Amino acid sequence: MYDNVSSAAAAGTVASGGTLAATGAQVMWLFLAAFALIAVGTAIARIVPRGRK
Repeated sequence: MYDNVSSAAAAGTVASGGTLAATGAQVMWLFLAAFALIAVGTAIARIVPRGRK
């Protein structure tokens, strides 16, 4: 009887911990992707020749 309760509680904490960790990792990957896109954009802007006035 007590085994089932503790195993269910342990499964719940592991599942919720995994969900929170995945959410944090998702935000980190979004920031990393945004940084990479900005870096690529600035690199291309430096390479492309500008028209002279």
